[in-house]
Amino acid sequence: MRNIFTVDLEDWYLVNENDRYNNFQNMNEYRENLHSNVRTILSLLKRKNIKATFFVLGKLAETEPEIVNEIYSNGHEIACHGYNHKRVSEMTQEEFKRDLELSIKVIQKVCGITPKGYRAANFSINKNNLWSLFVLKEFGFAYDSSIYPIKYYSEFKRNEINMSPYVHESGIIEFPLSCIEIIKYRIPFSGGAYFRFIPFNLFCNFIKKINKQGRELIFYIHPWELNNSFPISSVSGLSKLRKFYNINKVESRLKSMVDKFDFYSIEEYIINNFSKNYSIYLKLIIKLFN
Repeated sequence: MRNIFTVDLEDWYLVNENDRYNNFQNMNEYRENLHSNVRTILSLLKRKNIKATFFVLGKLAETEPEIVNEIYSNGHEIACHGYNHKRVSEMTQEEFKRDLELSIKVIQKVCGITPKGYRAANFSINKNNLWSLFVLKEFGFAYDSSIYPIKYYSEFKRNEINMSPYVHESGIIEFPLSCIEIIKYRIPFSGGAYFRFIPFNLFCNFIKKINKQGRELIFYIHPWELNNSFPISSVSGLSKLRKFYNINKVESRLKSMVDKFDFYSIEEYIINNFSKNYSIYLKLIIKLFN
C-alpha cells in the first residue's frame, strides 16, 4: 500500500506571533536554514522518486519564492497552507476568505498555478467551523487535509468522524490526519512532533497496522523539524521539549521510513483512487488539473 507524504512549508520566523523572538539581523541565517532543510527533504524524496504535497504558507511563498519554485520544478504538488498561519478557529468567514485570497494570489504569482488542496494552521478546522469547507469549495478547492479525527483537535466524538478519506457534503474531499485505534481510543501519530516523540519502530508498526486495515498513513513534516533555528534560549520546559526533542534524529528517521514504505502525493492519490472507483468525482479530478 502507498502512503501519503506531505510537508507543511512554514517556519517560525514567518509567523507573526513569533515576532518578539526575531533578531532581524539574523534573517539571512533563518532563511538559509529554511532553504537547507527544504533541500534536504527534496533530496530524500528524489532518492526514492517520491512526489509529495507541499502545503505552502502564503507569506513564505511571498518572501521565499525561489524555494517554492524549486519545489514545484521538482514535480511536487503545491497546495495552500493559508497566508499568515492563523487558525481558522480564530477567524470569521470574511477573514478566512481574505486569507485564502491572499495565499492563492501569491501562489499563482510564484508558480503560475492555482492550488487545489488546503491545510489549516494547527489543523484548526473542527466541528464548530465546518462552514470553512463550503468556503473552500466556493474558492475552487478540491480537497482539504485539516481535520484530526479525535475530540482533542476536532471536537468530534469517535463515532462521528471517519479516519479514511471521504467526501464532505460541501463536495470537498477530506483527508483526515492519521490516528491509530487502541482498544476504544484513537491516538494521533500522523507526523510532526509525533514522529519525533514516538519511538521509531513503534511508529513504523502503527503504519503497518493501519495499512493492514486498508488505510494510508497521511504523513506530515515541517522543514524546521530537521534543524530548528528558533532561538533556543527564548524557551524552556515543555515548549523547548516540543520544539527541539529528537530533531537530530529526524533526517535519519525519514530516510528509514521512505525505505520501508511507499509514498505519493495527495494529487496522485486522488487520480489513482477516486477517479478509478467513483465516476462522480471525475469533475473534481478535471478541476484539479485546470
